[in-house]
Amino acid sequence: MRRLLRKVYESSPHEILQSLRARWPLARPRFIDEQRARALSDELRSRFRAYRTEHLRTVGREAFSQHIRSQLDVVDGRSEGYSDDELQRQRDLSLKFHWGHNHDFGDFRLEGRMGDRHIDVLADFMALFPITIEDFRDKTVFDIGCWTGGTTLLLAALNSRVLAIEEVKKYADMTAYLCNAFGLSDRVSVRAISLYECNTPEFHDRADIVYCPGVIYHLSDPVLALRILFNSLRKGGIVLLESAGINHPEPLCRFEGSRIYGYGTQEQLNRSGWNWFLPSPAALRRMMEEAGFENVRTVWHHGSGRVYGYGRKTGHAGICRAGLSVRTID
Repeated sequence: MRRLLRKVYESSPHEILQSLRARWPLARPRFIDEQRARALSDELRSRFRAYRTEHLRTVGREAFSQHIRSQLDVVDGRSEGYSDDELQRQRDLSLKFHWGHNHDFGDFRLEGRMGDRHIDVLADFMALFPITIEDFRDKTVFDIGCWTGGTTLLLAALNSRVLAIEEVKKYADMTAYLCNAFGLSDRVSVRAISLYECNTPEFHDRADIVYCPGVIYHLSDPVLALRILFNSLRKGGIVLLESAGINHPEPLCRFEGSRIYGYGTQEQLNRSGWNWFLPSPAALRRMMEEAGFENVRTVWHHGSGRVYGYGRKTGHAGICRAGLSVRTID
């Protein structure tokens, strides 16, 4: 009894509510409308069909196919800036070219490591949070970690202006190639840079929507990263986050680091892993609020076993600088 009272005394009201939801399933809200999510996926998949070879604008079909196929499975650490003595410690997917998301180009089809996640995750965001397909029209979207362009092309298909970044140069180059091939260069800009390099005035107050699926848990400093995303938004802008995480009611993270791997082998350079902090929904919420976001909502998506988050920048807010890795950040 004494331990229970101490826990109640030391917990915030939000933490108490999360604990109750974990212990009594009836207290859990219905997080997602599966029927609506499927309908949204179908609509997004239909729009993504704009990126088939019959719609190429600046390159022929054969040359397009040859270029893409020439990049698949190429191993190249030098172009990423790694020295020979660093290669053993780098992420497999940074060294060897892996296609990101499924893409039926019409003349040929590529299976990506992430399957149809570019479609399904965006549909889930719209089913979970107050955002619709129309909310992307004529908006500037900051696409974080674009890989081989699946999310970037999809966002452009929603009539957004897209600024995409990707720290792996070979993937940024492929995304830029696809966007140019389909005549999107006037609406899409791709940069081969790390999110941490976006802590400059060039990126401040630039986006209406930050789209960041599958990235936060790959970052060694998620609070700093979230502050950079906060600063990139205009007043009234929103952030959409999705991450591997842990289904726990408390604000906890599981640390893995760069030496814990999932499926795959070193010989094939196809291992999963290289995850830093995997947050619970409550932990992600706290990190987002520390970064300045308001109206924050985080949920555990039981279907995918992932954490989803939504927040808004209602205006500029300061950040606690004690212990901050970059104390000069705005």
